[in-house]
This record gives sequence, C-alpha cells and structure tokens, in this order.
Amino acid sequence: MAFCCLCERNVDAWVPHPGRARRSPFMALMGTVGSDLAVYGCPHCGCNDRDRHLWMYMAACALPEQLAGKRLLHLAPEASLEPRLQACGLAEYVRGDLFPARAGIRRVDAEAIDFPDGSFDLIIANHLLEHVRHPERAVSEFARCLAPGGLLIAQTPYAPALKHTFELDTPPTQDFAAVYYGQVDHVRLFGGDIAGLFNGAGLSGSLVPHRQMLAEFDPFEFGCNGNEPFFAFSKPALELEAA
Repeated sequence: MAFCCLCERNVDAWVPHPGRARRSPFMALMGTVGSDLAVYGCPHCGCNDRDRHLWMYMAACALPEQLAGKRLLHLAPEASLEPRLQACGLAEYVRGDLFPARAGIRRVDAEAIDFPDGSFDLIIANHLLEHVRHPERAVSEFARCLAPGGLLIAQTPYAPALKHTFELDTPPTQDFAAVYYGQVDHVRLFGGDIAGLFNGAGLSGSLVPHRQMLAEFDPFEFGCNGNEPFFAFSKPALELEAA
C-alpha cells in the first residue's frame, strides 16, 4: 500500500502528472532527474512527489526536530510543506517569492535578497534555480544570508549525464526550453557539475543519494523519484581565532 508522508494517509494510486505524455524525449534521453511524473500527485492532499521527497529527506536527518527557535527563509514555498514547517516552533518563518500569489508571502528576489547577512539558519529553495537568470548570484545570496553553520536545501532538476550545465547565452524561446530544459519557464538544464555551483559560493556538501539516506523507503510506495538526491549544503561555522 502506498503512503503519503505529508497527509499521512494510505494511497490506492498516485495521480500521474497531466503532462506526462508530453514530456520532452530529450529529457528522457538525457536521464534528467526531477519529478517522477508517474507518481506525481497525492489524491488526498494534492502534494506532489517533490514535496514528499523533500520532507522525507528532512525527516531522515532529523531536521524538523532541530528547527525550534531557528529562522527559516522558504522561497517559492510549497503550500503542502508550510503547515509541517510552521509546527516546528520556528522563531521566524519568512515565505518569499518573486511573484507572490498567496497571502502571507512577501516579494523576495533570489538574486538580491533584502535581508542582512546571516539572517537565517535554514533556506529552502526547492526547484527554483532552474528558473533564475543568474543562479550563481542566487546561490551567493543564499550563502550570504545564512548564519554560520546554516543549511541550504536547493533541489533542482539536473542531468547527471551532462558534464556541464546546458544553457544559452540569451533567454531561450518557450519552444526551445520545453524541448531542451523540460519546461517552458526553465532557463537551463543543470549537469553533473551542479554541486560546484554551491561549493563555489563557499558552501560545503554534495548530492546525497536516496539509497544512502532513505534506503528503507521504496520510491514507488512513498511516491517519489528514487533517482533524485538530497541537495543539502551548509555554511561553515565560524572558527575561533588562535590566541
């Protein structure tokens, strides 16, 4: 029996993504890792596979239990995750988006975040970097806004078979983006060099595979993509200067 970890209900069958049949053949040929469109939606709460997988990864490293009194910036916030995060006893929970579409979400530009250095202990930017024009600026801003020892979670679609990220010098047409980036509003397809984007901004970490963190959880049963790793990168803690 399948199970949704967010609404905690048994699921008879996951709801496939309505655009599953129209997926770009190029995405399949490149082995692009993102949503699993076959197990996309929960029929009860409407959350998608990315939401469930992210919460499973966070739970696997006991992150929810560590959030009491912490400050969180949640960009492009998933409505299905908000109640879970709000229940963690956060000292501050900022929900931000470049184009806020719901009450309580403030306008935040990921490439120019209007908060002081070290403002947050955790930043979640799930499936955002494939949309921004300058991802290196966004990641630099994330690193700046994290407190020492803070954590960035930034899942994004990528193709491990690509040696380097695939991106044009100019904004792509919607037709080009749909074929080569997988969606009309994506502006790149990250490659196997994706971890370097975060490490280059001074953050430590790597892509942690599902089989390493969630080996006991069958991806189909829990409605997630077992090929999607956990994108978790931390800002080094301050070291005491030698006397």
